[in-house]
Amino acid sequence: MYNVEYKEAFLEASDHAEETKNQYRMYFKKTEPFEAQKGKDLFDMDFDMLDELFYWVQRKTERSAVSFISTIKNYITWAKDNGYGDNPLNPIIDTVNTEFVSKYLYKEGIKYYTRKDLFKYFENIFNIKDKALVLALFEGISGNKFSEIINLRREDLSEKDDKYYASLLCDEVDLTNRQLEISKELYEMLIETYNTQEYKSEKGKVNRIADGEYVFRKNRVGTNSARITYPVLQNTFRNVIKAAFDDVQITTTSISNSGVMYYSNEFMGSDRVLTKEIATKVAEKFDLYGLEIKGKKYPSFMRFKEIIDIDYMEEEYGHFKLNF
Repeated sequence: MYNVEYKEAFLEASDHAEETKNQYRMYFKKTEPFEAQKGKDLFDMDFDMLDELFYWVQRKTERSAVSFISTIKNYITWAKDNGYGDNPLNPIIDTVNTEFVSKYLYKEGIKYYTRKDLFKYFENIFNIKDKALVLALFEGISGNKFSEIINLRREDLSEKDDKYYASLLCDEVDLTNRQLEISKELYEMLIETYNTQEYKSEKGKVNRIADGEYVFRKNRVGTNSARITYPVLQNTFRNVIKAAFDDVQITTTSISNSGVMYYSNEFMGSDRVLTKEIATKVAEKFDLYGLEIKGKKYPSFMRFKEIIDIDYMEEEYGHFKLNF
């Protein structure tokens, strides 16, 4: 950290938990190259320089941007109150909220989503089938060319002891199945999708959904088969999901990878260590296998690490250690 003694004094003076302090240390490590380049501590920068910094750090979410900029503002306030810096006035006079940070959000890179984010954007989606598709991918349902989604039937969904499950056909060639625990919200969305009779297009046209045993089915008009297809699911992302999320780069992979990072965080304990055991649990949920020996599958830890965006996870979920 640049001028580490000042940063640590600020953290020492706060009454935050150690986990939160580690989050702030991460922020200060992010600002260190910028401070070194300018030859100034944050508390000596004017607003024009801080404005440049806030663009430079490339926050991807409103939540992380508010947290980051609020921390910088609090640090500068603490420094001014203790007589540090040339100017006693804090250059950040506005309230740091979503409106304040909106212009600093980095929108060119791949965007990831938390579970809470998904439900916020679901408000822009009319059809339950499209919401269920996104949440299914986020919770690990996919398969080879969406085989687990395409072949999912009503009878494959079950509930036992307040837990919910989906029996999934993960490979249509080898006819291999796996049992996946899913959330109550996804279970209810899938049941509602199965029971829904109509689908409203983005242009407002209402189409009748074909009858059949599958949860995800095509529109009745112009089809000989009720089961939805891979191209139709891809078109849903291109024509519906991108607009609803206001994200031209959103893909089924970015949603699935968002789920990998979400559950990696959920499975971590209070020690905030992402271990090989946790990675294995996540790999099983998302079917991230890279090796099979004598009929036994082994998770691909290399693939898992390629998915994990450490910067995003620390911005969104807090500091953690990758221990393998």
